[in-house]
Amino acid sequence: MMTLTKRQFLSGLLVTSAITACDIPTTGVSGNPVGVGVISARTSGSGYTTSPTVTFYRVTGAAFVTTEGLRDTCFTTAFSGSNEPGTPSASPVGAGAFVTMRVGARTDSLARSSTATDPTYRTATAAGFPFTPGDSVVISIPGDPNGFPTSEFRGRTAEPFVLTPITVPATGDSIVVTWSPAGGTGAGMLLSFSYATGTATTPNQQIACTFVDDGTAIVDPDLAALWAGSANRDLTARRIRTILAEVSVPRSYFNVVSSFSWPTPTSP
Repeated sequence: MMTLTKRQFLSGLLVTSAITACDIPTTGVSGNPVGVGVISARTSGSGYTTSPTVTFYRVTGAAFVTTEGLRDTCFTTAFSGSNEPGTPSASPVGAGAFVTMRVGARTDSLARSSTATDPTYRTATAAGFPFTPGDSVVISIPGDPNGFPTSEFRGRTAEPFVLTPITVPATGDSIVVTWSPAGGTGAGMLLSFSYATGTATTPNQQIACTFVDDGTAIVDPDLAALWAGSANRDLTARRIRTILAEVSVPRSYFNVVSSFSWPTPTSP
């Protein structure tokens, strides 16, 4: 029996070089339907909003985001400052007239763009809708016989967290990171310690870290020295929760990443 290969990787906030494509079982010459969703928290007054998107493609290979098997690890890579992954090279498909998303007690419809080449389902306005990070989420897909099948997926959105201010380490010391853990299972932390090298005046390199969401982690002294030794450095952090599921007929895959970032972006 063929099964989906799962690979952990860092999405847009961190390192695109860490994304590893994985082969998926192919049911036809045109590939398998894949759905990819993003649910990100933004601040709005004293609360939060989100403007989720879900996009559907047909592919013969894909890379998926999951917190399953996450472990503490850090490495260096280039830094571009982009928070979003690029558009994959794949054929867009439909999933029905709209996708229904229930977050907490609120239900909203995400409609597909009227442009035939735009496979993204989104809210009617960029402002999205109010929600409480940590709410449950149910995503219902009516389906398209020529695209993604009828299905429903359940998960949880990423909770807010407090990151303890980080002290720049002295030579030979590690970076100690502490934050308020999510509790339970299924959450992961992604941190980017970005810094400028050579004559650069803005960060062009980063120490990219994935951490188990248990509230504490350490960046080794040899890596910490790279960040501490730069006059132009920054830090971003993101908690993620993921949905990664397989639909058997036709064989399809659905992957959603919910995130809460620090600093948290402001809602339009």
